[in-house]
Amino acid sequence: IKPVDSGWKKKPWKEKYLVLTMEGKLLVCRDAESPPDQVVSLQHNCESIAEGREILDLPKLPPGGRRDCCFALILPQDKFLLLLADSPDDCKYAFPPSPHPSQTLF
Repeated sequence: IKPVDSGWKKKPWKEKYLVLTMEGKLLVCRDAESPPDQVVSLQHNCESIAEGREILDLPKLPPGGRRDCCFALILPQDKFLLLLADSPDDCKYAFPPSPHPSQTLF
């Protein structure tokens, strides 16, 4: 999954290494050996998840990137973490929809 840095600025896509901990934290690292550059507590800091089709001002995708492979973690203070999976199935596997629309999985 390739994240673009938080914020809604037009930044280039950067490939990062992501770790989802048992405690529900998403660690965003440069590579498997690096300490996290960003830590997102999904239970406390993720207000919602937006699918690519719901993101109106989606930055230009890298070659081969598809809108249905994108999703954004909506964070407090009008921030977000935009992510791009390799395939739509990977996107759905990473963050499956809640069985109840009024609830989140975190």
